[in-house]
Amino acid sequence: MKKTALSLLLAATAFSSHADMLLGGDVEMNLWQQNYEYNQQDNGDEMTYTIEASLEHPIPLVPNVKIAQSAVDADNFEYTKQDFTLYYEILDNDLVSVDVGAGISRLVDAKVNSTDFEGYLPHVYGAAEIGIPATPLFLFAKGWVASFDGDTGSDLQGGVQYSFGMGLFDIELQGGYRIQKFDLNDFDHVDLDSKAQGVFVGVNLDF
Repeated sequence: MKKTALSLLLAATAFSSHADMLLGGDVEMNLWQQNYEYNQQDNGDEMTYTIEASLEHPIPLVPNVKIAQSAVDADNFEYTKQDFTLYYEILDNDLVSVDVGAGISRLVDAKVNSTDFEGYLPHVYGAAEIGIPATPLFLFAKGWVASFDGDTGSDLQGGVQYSFGMGLFDIELQGGYRIQKFDLNDFDHVDLDSKAQGVFVGVNLDF
């Protein structure tokens, strides 16, 4: 009986370790204090939330998946931006990680001066984390840039994370600065020269 129990315990431990190697990811939510510009002029401010989630696996050549959503609500423009990104981890260890990929961003529930619009922009994506040795702190930077048919956009952020383990997952408290810009010309029959920027704070659950 003792041998059977020991065998089951070892098998369960091995399965748990193998499952951790097979699948991982994170879920991130932030509060973002946005200051707006429209045609390079002040256009109000607002605090909103952003959400992001990723799913990672060890299958060669098959990309990982990331989805994200953010929104802005300025005086003269508003939109919700939904990102779908496929990416690869090209470096991943205890101190340094680097991701690269590409995807598409969708603008919905969008208006410029009460004129509705929506559409898509392809983007390229990159992210990097650098750990500070002998501390639970990480510096990070990530974002995407887009340029297609005369329309451009970018969504860039950087900051610092404090990480502590909770057994099955890590909790990462984070803060930083984010800048989201668009220069759209006859994009679904509207023009938009906008910027949303400001500090953010939030939490990331890494499993």
